[in-house]
Amino acid sequence: MKGLAPALAGSSWVNGSPQALVRIVLNGKVDQLAMPGLGPALDDETLAAILTYVRKSWGNDAGPITPDTVQSIRSLVAKRDEPWSEEELQPLR
Repeated sequence: MKGLAPALAGSSWVNGSPQALVRIVLNGKVDQLAMPGLGPALDDETLAAILTYVRKSWGNDAGPITPDTVQSIRSLVAKRDEPWSEEELQPLR
């Protein structure tokens, strides 16, 4: 729905590096619209499955994200308790 959230189809965040996408889902992202972090609510396997689905749906054709990738990134950002900004994520794209 337009204006509710950015489109997932063709999104450079969805189709780009798992490094940025996993961080967005774990901790959230702030911009014109805020996305809350879902890290505490999802285990690594579930998060990997959801993100792989999104990366293969709506015309997207990005590679899968593994639970090991999610676990590795989760451990890197474990102490973070605030959403990511566009500027912080841009180098990871």
